[in-house]
Amino acid sequence: MTYRLVDVSCWMDDFRFPGDEPVTVTGPFNVVTGTNPEYVYHLSTPTQAGTHVQGPRYFVADGATIDEFPLDRFEGEAVLVDMPARGVDTQLTDLLDALDGRSLRDRILLLRSGHMDEVIRTGATDLDPARRPGVSLGAAAWLAHESGVRMIAIDSVGLESRTTSNYEVNVLLCRAGVLILEGLVNLGGLGDGRLWLEAFPLKVRGVEGTPCRAVVKEEPGSGSN
Repeated sequence: MTYRLVDVSCWMDDFRFPGDEPVTVTGPFNVVTGTNPEYVYHLSTPTQAGTHVQGPRYFVADGATIDEFPLDRFEGEAVLVDMPARGVDTQLTDLLDALDGRSLRDRILLLRSGHMDEVIRTGATDLDPARRPGVSLGAAAWLAHESGVRMIAIDSVGLESRTTSNYEVNVLLCRAGVLILEGLVNLGGLGDGRLWLEAFPLKVRGVEGTPCRAVVKEEPGSGSN
């Protein structure tokens, strides 16, 4: 197969959620004896630094942690949908119109808004609700219970609605076991070829999610059904 490899991950320290500790790298350190020193660094990071994938434990206290999911849940054919609206929710009718009959069953919904690229470019830290996209509770309910989607991925800081007051969209998706991939970048260059997305978490036990290296494989001109 001929495909183009597109890195859709941001640098881990490009963006930090308000209240999170920064990503820090210290070193290098040498802890071996002899005349050839090693160069080892210490990395400290929140679980939601940079581009990150998360599971039900994100908003459900007894939800599955990210290590409980099989590896094949973190890859799959992606269906690309544009979210041009900012400061308002993408409603279910908007989503269905954009899908135009394409099935999400056992696929990854890849939502493109350009928001994360803008946040990084401008250095924004206040996450202005008027600038970021969101998914309505009705659209989230359809995604969680009817669409058969395996993961929702977005080039923004999150999916939450403009109108919810207690993160109901995230809670709904987490209770349904839908994986959420946030903080993607570089989606603007993706075309109409078939897309395959891979975003594997770090092998860490007992956490809601981890940073990941997300990559899209695009098969030029193949289209998607």
